[in-house]
Amino acid sequence: MKMSRLVSALCVLFPALAWSNPIHSVWATSPMYVADTAGWYNATSANCAFSWNEATGFAFGNARATVGTNVYEFQLTSVTASTTSGQIIGIWNVTKNNVVICANCQGSAYGLNGGVGSYFKIYVGPNNAYHLSAGVTNVYNY
Repeated sequence: MKMSRLVSALCVLFPALAWSNPIHSVWATSPMYVADTAGWYNATSANCAFSWNEATGFAFGNARATVGTNVYEFQLTSVTASTTSGQIIGIWNVTKNNVVICANCQGSAYGLNGGVGSYFKIYVGPNNAYHLSAGVTNVYNY
């Protein structure tokens, strides 16, 4: 009888423990740089959002920046390693003016735990050819 109560209690607690990892949400609208295979550029605008469950494979990432008349977008399509408090490693698609310039490319976003006013960076593709960085403007952790 006592064993069945223990098993019942563990079944109830296990889902709660599995979802107890911290959740992070970081937004950025302060542009910094964009890079592609042709060079590095000062971004003139940015809209970026990341949300992830720390120490899991659950994450969302989308970052868009404008350089002159060009719009670069970095879209996280899947996570390939457990997330940390400040980094998401995974597969990304990078577009320039809605044309794919790096499809299903390995990359990471890091520096996401620096807080408001800090800068995060995304590096994607062979030799980290594609880059976007921006200043963090909002953080929500729970």
